[in-house]
Amino acid sequence: MGMYQQFSTDKNLEKSGIVIDYGQFRVTVARAGSANHKFVRTHEILTKPVRRLIEQEILPVEKEREISRQLYAKAVVLNWEVKDDKEKWKQGIEAPDGSILPYTEENVINTFAALPDLFADIQIQSNKMQLFRTADKEADAKN
Repeated sequence: MGMYQQFSTDKNLEKSGIVIDYGQFRVTVARAGSANHKFVRTHEILTKPVRRLIEQEILPVEKEREISRQLYAKAVVLNWEVKDDKEKWKQGIEAPDGSILPYTEENVINTFAALPDLFADIQIQSNKMQLFRTADKEADAKN
């Protein structure tokens, strides 16, 4: 496999997203960075007020986490779905009490704050180049 086949990604897929299936819920995510210009712009907007703190490496950890949750809710998570009682996909986010909340930026942020391990997994998945590779998508389509 050549260099371009190994490292080429589908720029449209990076923006339109891939589905991460967790069984009872699934999240559609764009790629964090790279061709996702919304991610880059949103990162600049969110970090501008604290840029000096970042440069001096004194930004409080909780503030950094807050910015990251906002960034991913605004520019990476494109959709969130849960299975309803008939096992059909329905847009929404499960609340701690099991009810279904609407898919909103605020509910995504709150879910990330309540479930930091889920947030960490979504960060990892949305940064995986291979999930957005052209060659892999073409191979999947043939199978």
